[in-house]
Amino acid sequence: MKKMIGIGSLMLLAIANTAQAHPGHDHGDWTSPLTHGILFASIAAVIATACYVMNQAQQKHSRAKKKDDH
Repeated sequence: MKKMIGIGSLMLLAIANTAQAHPGHDHGDWTSPLTHGILFASIAAVIATACYVMNQAQQKHSRAKKKDDH
């Protein structure tokens, strides 16, 4: 789990320098807060889904291991 987080963090750092906004990117536009809010909400949703799926897989593995022990 820690290894996956570390790899994910390194990947984010690697693309952070290349993911620059285009020249017409305007934070003063009236749609900017909505657009950025949707972006960050979607990123949070992907992270939450990944955590949920990994947690479910870990619980399934634990239940199977306990069942085999009995």
